[in-house]
Amino acid sequence: MNIKKHVLVSIGIPTKNSSMHLDACLSSIKKQSYQYIEIYLIDSGSTDDTLDIAKKYHIDVYQYYPKVKQGLFETPYKRNYGAKRANGKYYYYLDADMILTKNNVSEAVNLCESQGYDGIILSEDSFGEGIWAQAKNLERRCYWGDDTIEAPRFIRLSTWKKIGGMDVNVGGGGDDWDLYQKLLSNGYRVGRTKSIVLHNEGKLSIWHLMKKRYMYGKQTLSYIQKRPSAGIISYFPIRKAYLKNWKVFLHRPKDFVAFIIMRTAEYSAGFFGIVTSLLQNE
Repeated sequence: MNIKKHVLVSIGIPTKNSSMHLDACLSSIKKQSYQYIEIYLIDSGSTDDTLDIAKKYHIDVYQYYPKVKQGLFETPYKRNYGAKRANGKYYYYLDADMILTKNNVSEAVNLCESQGYDGIILSEDSFGEGIWAQAKNLERRCYWGDDTIEAPRFIRLSTWKKIGGMDVNVGGGGDDWDLYQKLLSNGYRVGRTKSIVLHNEGKLSIWHLMKKRYMYGKQTLSYIQKRPSAGIISYFPIRKAYLKNWKVFLHRPKDFVAFIIMRTAEYSAGFFGIVTSLLQNE
């Protein structure tokens, strides 16, 4: 690619006490084969080493405190704010526990520049400690290539602005899916990289998964009410992706058993989140 055609990519990372994973995330961005990148954090008062790590990599930190009801996700607000701070032609929103592989950004840019895509899906492969991390790895691998689960995080900034960014009222998973649906319904094209992004689950516990899913549950109905067909498909517990990848489950029986327990626990917690939201709205 001619240097005159190089375009800037803005990578915004929402943070709050994210020092455990942030160093690896930023290091992976700095090692990208594509170098025309600006990186910044959208932080909300971190008290750990998050800001020190940002200084180490000489990146900007924007302090932003969205007004969110207790128990709901503030991340969609931060992602929208991150887009407002972007100077690039493309906006790529990451999480602090993600690690890019060498050609993630270059492949995404090339797909957009050469084939005219407005959004790019980068599939994730997770890793971590313990049986629940293995179960989550099994789950994520089933989703590779599944457009009802995966969603684009790499977006042409002008397109992001035209569709109004993320709907903060459908946070907890629905924000990503809704953004994807907005792209499709407005006639924008979405591509997919061959390269994979790594997701560091750390030492994953079943309690952590249930707590997160409970929070998701509080906003699940908002997405289903907004997009009934897509919402039911995305949240339905028995997914085509599982049936399609039955051989993967057979080759990892121990992880499969953990996967069944994990998903049962997650859906149970999500159900209680839905009930809680209904009771609170009465």
